[in-house]
Amino acid sequence: MKLKYEQHGATLFVALILLLVMTLFAISSINMSTTNLKIVSNMQAVEVLDAEANAALEQVISQSSSFTSPAATTIASTYGTINVDAPVCIDSQPASGYSALHSEIIPEDNMWEVVASITDTVTGATSTMHSGIKMRMLAGNCP
Repeated sequence: MKLKYEQHGATLFVALILLLVMTLFAISSINMSTTNLKIVSNMQAVEVLDAEANAALEQVISQSSSFTSPAATTIASTYGTINVDAPVCIDSQPASGYSALHSEIIPEDNMWEVVASITDTVTGATSTMHSGIKMRMLAGNCP
């Protein structure tokens, strides 16, 4: 008895197609994970810069001289230079509860805006923080 086997290579062809599809899935997943890693890294860099800019704002706000004679400030940071613009007085209202007998010494409730910006020297990420401050001051501090 003589057996005759005819092989046409269909199994090899199907196996190669499946291998190609699996390779494409692997490459696609590697690219997606790399992209996600870059996104998370950029988000982390921006969060660090936000914290640095916020710390600079707190430093400027804590000094009363920043509001009696407003001037721009530059603060050095590990990640770059933080530029804090001069505080800008947006609005001023006479403080309630004071007598009008001495109008030159009645305190005012002043609304200030302070802006800090930083650019990371390594990643190029930037952050700009705006802060609004309401401060009771003697009359005449808000032009």
